[in-house]
Amino acid sequence: MKRRYPLAAAAAFAALLPAAGAQAALGLSQSYLVVLKDSQPNTAGYQLSETDRQAALSQVASSGGAVVRDMSRDIGVLIAQSPLTTFASSLSGSSVVASVGQDASFQGIPSGATSVDTVTAAPPPNDSPEAHADPLEPLQWNMALIRAPQAHAQRQAGKRAVEVGVLDSGIDGNHVDFHDALGGGTNVDCAKGHDSLAVLPPGVAVGTPDPCVDNQFHGTHVAGIIAAQANDVGVVGVAPNVTLIPVKVCDSTGFCYVSAVVDGIYYAGLNKFEVINMSFFVDDNSFQQSTRLKCMDDPVQRTFRLAVERAIDYARMRGVTPVAALGNEEEDLAHPAEPYENDCEEIPAEVQGVVGVSALTAASELASYSNYGDFAVDVAAPGGSASRCGTVTEPAGVLSTIPGAWGCFAGTSMASPHVAGEAALIESQFGYLDKTGDWEMRPQQVEQYLQGSSIDIGLKGYDECYGNGRIDAVKAVFHDTSVVYEPHNCIHYATQPQP
Repeated sequence: MKRRYPLAAAAAFAALLPAAGAQAALGLSQSYLVVLKDSQPNTAGYQLSETDRQAALSQVASSGGAVVRDMSRDIGVLIAQSPLTTFASSLSGSSVVASVGQDASFQGIPSGATSVDTVTAAPPPNDSPEAHADPLEPLQWNMALIRAPQAHAQRQAGKRAVEVGVLDSGIDGNHVDFHDALGGGTNVDCAKGHDSLAVLPPGVAVGTPDPCVDNQFHGTHVAGIIAAQANDVGVVGVAPNVTLIPVKVCDSTGFCYVSAVVDGIYYAGLNKFEVINMSFFVDDNSFQQSTRLKCMDDPVQRTFRLAVERAIDYARMRGVTPVAALGNEEEDLAHPAEPYENDCEEIPAEVQGVVGVSALTAASELASYSNYGDFAVDVAAPGGSASRCGTVTEPAGVLSTIPGAWGCFAGTSMASPHVAGEAALIESQFGYLDKTGDWEMRPQQVEQYLQGSSIDIGLKGYDECYGNGRIDAVKAVFHDTSVVYEPHNCIHYATQPQP
């Protein structure tokens, strides 16, 4: 989820976050992504000889750098730090280095919750037919739209063995809505949580390193959409019985970091999470000269793309289904506006193998802010029409958990976790424990079940606004691939669908 900020706000963020040039002038370390060349580029998958790996490590050191995260054996990527402004240029001349890029931050999520529309969670009267339901469920139009409650009642609410990594600002692990109905255990695994911001030089990221303390509100809101528990309190998520794992890649100012994102995706693959949700996207503010879409003809942006692509490939190979928000600029990602070309992409949502999600209103139409585009959109899910709660009869934003409370927001950030939650339901229903105790289901199969069970909306068949259609939890957990069509308009269609 993203909001546009005026220049004054951008300047305030700049004051909180040391600029690259300022750090270099002070002799402070900068963070760099180093992508190594494939030793055997004609083979399937990434290959790196130990000789080339050792040569790369040696050259990082001789160029004045220190490796802080070594992912070279698995994806051929290093995260290094150096105080020298010559580090990148020196290392880029190496015969074993494909690309070097200085780490960058990007305004991937809102910087604070000052405008959140909060609600109370008072239970209904004892004689109410809703007395034993989570009291805020009537406001969850989003769950009704994808038929999540029916899926829970008829077949599947998720299994604890299925782990969903939330790459975001952290999760409030003490929130009451993540605890079971008896006041017992939480479904947020804080012990397995991870602070990917630790790869950055000291003082760069703002906030606490504890992954179970949300740096702001965004990660907790996303997590609640995925798996708030059915516990007679607050709201219920798409997959309330699965396990949530916080992976912190964004700080309290709303800045996310390239190196942290790569590290977080790699961590998810290393630990074989079943699903990861990435409700952030590259959207630099104006003072950073906007590089929201990452282009292959820019050497630094190319480094970011290569590193993320390799991390995604590794995670998928390890059984992870990656899901990501497409962004909120109302842009055709298949034909980006100037100055971007077709080799420029929204990262990570447009990376091959990532399920890209567009956002729907309560009327099941493409939200006015949502990005779209052929081959960018895989499925559509509820994102809301405004960051306020609305009413049962006039819904607006998506209601979910925030630290210590509940609140409403709108954006593709809210759409993506619905899909991650449904992917977790599919994993729970059709996956299995292997001999080593890992939960198994191929990401390709999860994607097929997601797309094949969606409700075809908009134009018949795949289209640029809704992809394969609106997700449907009941059809997903029964693996119902029958075609159900609902005509819906989209302002981006040349011809509107006929009833």
